[in-house]
Amino acid sequence: MVRFALLALAFSLGAAANPAAAQAGPPGAVPGGGQGNSPLADCRLRINATPTAWIIRGYDPYEPTPPEAVFSATFVNDGAAECRFTPTFELDQPPFGLSSGRGRPIGYALINLSDSQDVTPRTGRSVRNSSEQRAMVLASNEQRTITYRLVASPDDVSGAGTFTQDVVLTAQDHALRTMGGTRVVLGLEVLPSARIGLAGAYRVSDGQAVVSLGELREGPAPVPLQLRVSSTGRYELDVTSLNAGNLRLSGTEWTVPYSLTIGGNRVNLSATDRVSGPAETGMNRTALPIQFYIGDVSRKRAGTYSDLISITVTAR
Repeated sequence: MVRFALLALAFSLGAAANPAAAQAGPPGAVPGGGQGNSPLADCRLRINATPTAWIIRGYDPYEPTPPEAVFSATFVNDGAAECRFTPTFELDQPPFGLSSGRGRPIGYALINLSDSQDVTPRTGRSVRNSSEQRAMVLASNEQRTITYRLVASPDDVSGAGTFTQDVVLTAQDHALRTMGGTRVVLGLEVLPSARIGLAGAYRVSDGQAVVSLGELREGPAPVPLQLRVSSTGRYELDVTSLNAGNLRLSGTEWTVPYSLTIGGNRVNLSATDRVSGPAETGMNRTALPIQFYIGDVSRKRAGTYSDLISITVTAR
């Protein structure tokens, strides 16, 4: 009599990215189309952002690394007199937030690391706090570089893609007159990503999920099992059976055929088969029932039969 069989499932994962490149505005551009001439005589201020597109690259929402990056801007006084000003960010076009053109925008923060100041233009322009923020002073032919940290809100990420917002980094004097400026593209590149796991009746041995099918009987095996998939959008599952859809008695040629469905989709175990996930885009979590169907067990030698199934998820 055939007693029972063990089915081991091994999981791996993959991700692919096809980010769209953000386009930055020309360096040295000023609101209204000027070239950074100071309204004050002999103070000629120039601002160089490095680079002109401040994009947080390669963010995976299923990794613990926060979405942030550090950038810099250099302020140069080409005039004969000193320049006294405060660096300020302004939205090129509201509303506030990084956007791909659809869905809700992603919130972010801009921190001036040189002065430990929050300069995020949440209301359209950086808030100037005269009690904490000191004016920058550049003598003739002097330059200074300020470092900024851009931090995006991971809770606002709704899917893969590149999310951007155009801002203008300006220098303003005490009367809020613009002395110079340059356009900067802020952005977050979210990679297509997916993760899989199991829920239900299984145990872990040597890093693999082991599922007991109990005493083999022809028909569906009464094993409650689900494949849990978390993804940034569309995904595909590649399924491979080591024994091409057969449970094998170890060290022998004795086999018991079986079949498998994932989420109601029948899987061809004779070769690597592909199961497509839902067509919807955006972040999603899916629970796909896994069902095993045992074939003819008559006239089989008693013992423990097993197979190894590999399931790989790839984000699209």
